Amino acid sequence: MDFPNIVRAQNQVRVQKRMASHLTNNHVIIADILSRLPVKTLSRFNCVCKLWYCMINSDPGFQALHHSRSWRNPRLLFRLSDFDFNPLEHLGHRYAYNFVSTDTEGKNIRLMQIKVHEPVKLILPGCFGLLVFSTDTRIHVCNPSTRRILALPDYKSKIAGFGVGYLSSIRRLKIVRLIPRRPSSLHLECSVFTLAPGEEGFSWRVLNDQCPYLVDHFSLPAFANETIYWKIDHWIPTSNLDWRSPIRNSTQLVELRGTLCMIQTLASSHVAVWKLADHKNSMWVKICMIDTSRIHPNFVGEVQCIKDGEIIFNSASNHLLYYDVRKKTFRKKMLPHSAENLTSYCESLTSLTR
Repeated sequence: MDFPNIVRAQNQVRVQKRMASHLTNNHVIIADILSRLPVKTLSRFNCVCKLWYCMINSDPGFQALHHSRSWRNPRLLFRLSDFDFNPLEHLGHRYAYNFVSTDTEGKNIRLMQIKVHEPVKLILPGCFGLLVFSTDTRIHVCNPSTRRILALPDYKSKIAGFGVGYLSSIRRLKIVRLIPRRPSSLHLECSVFTLAPGEEGFSWRVLNDQCPYLVDHFSLPAFANETIYWKIDHWIPTSNLDWRSPIRNSTQLVELRGTLCMIQTLASSHVAVWKLADHKNSMWVKICMIDTSRIHPNFVGEVQCIKDGEIIFNSASNHLLYYDVRKKTFRKKMLPHSAENLTSYCESLTSLTR
């Protein structure tokens, strides 16, 4: 793209943002109504008029309003066990993974496929409607609502850990990547990628400060209070930093309604839910104790999210497990597929266009 085209594109982005801001400020009722609609419906409303198009696609304020409402209705994304491998696929997208997206009751089913060049290692819980997943050497960002995928710049070394967070002050998503500086080093290089669609720059920014700890590969990080939390791994590093098979952890970090919580499994008969009450002094408060002694262990997986006062667990079967915190009762929901490999997210209009 030559310089005149770049300038023309930048001017077009500025005009769209100005028009979107004008619409949101002067048509509050329209913005309020549209923000309650699902992304699939809003994608069709792009063609109504230019102002609506700019608001839906370019206005961070409207997108934040839409997220604040969709956040109350999380969706579940199940990764099916089978995947397709095509060594002759063009552009190196040799691995195709199939996903099923549903609401928290297993209804409103949608199918989705993700193609990548390497096997997927880990998928993080949704952050501001986006999912971030990793292969050995590359991190990808996916918007399940729009089915857009963005591959971030790769790195020759294997990834030792990664996390994602959202800064409301600048309305930007940030991905943090941890990479070993040397094979036997106990310190990790930390770099940050800021997702800023329509703006210049598409690279990782290496921080001066290093991460002084090794993080647990298969213990999912949690994002709460604009902070990413990892569990520290105490294993002895090897020369190749191989990914280990995931196991049922005795403790789990998870964000529930904007609060960092720790889920602790006690002798496979009880699950304790702790809340971080004081970040500076690392003070945790127990908010509930769940008696799972009468539930088969295969039905009690990791906590995924909370909806209408019910904590939702994944499982090693084809059932979702729900626990009502107030009534202290369980219920199960049978699914046509496994409920083991799943993550939660909410619908989002966030663009992944470079």
